[in-house]
Amino acid sequence: MQHRLLRWLPAAVAPVVVAGVVAVPLVAAATPPELPTRSAQQVLELVAKAKDVEGFSGTIKQTSDLGLGSIPTVGAGTDSSTASALELITGDHTAKVSVAGATKERVAVLDPSAERDVIRNGRTVWVWNSKTNSATKVTATGTARPDADPTTTSPAELASRLLAEVRPSTAVTVDTAQSIAGRDAYTLVLRPRTAATTVGSVRIAVDAKTGLPLDVQVIARGASSPAFETGFTDISYAVPAASTFAFTPPADAKVTEKTITAPDRATRDHRALPAKPVVSGSGWATVVTLPAADVPSDLASNPTVRRLTEPVAGGRVLKTALVNVLLTDDGRVLAGAVPVAALESAAG
Repeated sequence: MQHRLLRWLPAAVAPVVVAGVVAVPLVAAATPPELPTRSAQQVLELVAKAKDVEGFSGTIKQTSDLGLGSIPTVGAGTDSSTASALELITGDHTAKVSVAGATKERVAVLDPSAERDVIRNGRTVWVWNSKTNSATKVTATGTARPDADPTTTSPAELASRLLAEVRPSTAVTVDTAQSIAGRDAYTLVLRPRTAATTVGSVRIAVDAKTGLPLDVQVIARGASSPAFETGFTDISYAVPAASTFAFTPPADAKVTEKTITAPDRATRDHRALPAKPVVSGSGWATVVTLPAADVPSDLASNPTVRRLTEPVAGGRVLKTALVNVLLTDDGRVLAGAVPVAALESAAG
């Protein structure tokens, strides 16, 4: 089940999404639950059945240990949108999540000073920010599909992305069962077979009854605690009421309305398409290169980006515990869960 929720990543580090967002470590029960023995393949098959879950609601908590430090949100020349996006992947956050079927989602990111909501109800998406008292309504027409953007990666979606790496390049085992959000869960452990990645292991807690991933930990190579974790602190499988996905902005809110329409075939065939990213390497050691045409020309000079990066031959590099990003002097962006040297080699 892949539900697109809050995507808390700036365009500059979009490839980081392969590692997902994170949640505060959830405490497992002192005594592991007793579950029927299942092989790794059987647990993977259980995850595949999670698509049958009709709906759920719960609380997701997140934190990160990327080694980036605090992110400035104000200051001369600071791009507030970039700072805000980076702050979301480096701070601690709580989100209330509700899902009903494939077309109804609601995520409320609860921070001390503001609430940010994304509500998708069929072909309409509302994005609400209490701090700015502003709302954006996006309506899809024709065959266009609304996207609840900005969206986040839930445990289910992150697990799906990581499980896509389950191939000969990955060793998959089942560890001690655990209790997450009051649910008994199997523990899948993924370990890359290559040393060419910064990822040491991935731990996925899988609901023993529904197959829904409840918690995902991504541990950097050589580390003992997660650099990323996303997980539920509470969850209910009751399908949320229809009223959950209704939204009316305050009377004094600034409202912007947008309509998206799928282009007809003739338009699609003749419109200018963005350059495709270049992918090199494979599996956990994949490097994605965004061409300069798809990167904001002033990205490298952005004050927040410059504060978080350091100069290297031919550009600047953003180093984190799991994903590294190289901004080249010719405008390209390379990213991957690989050492910086691998990015420099891919850049040529």
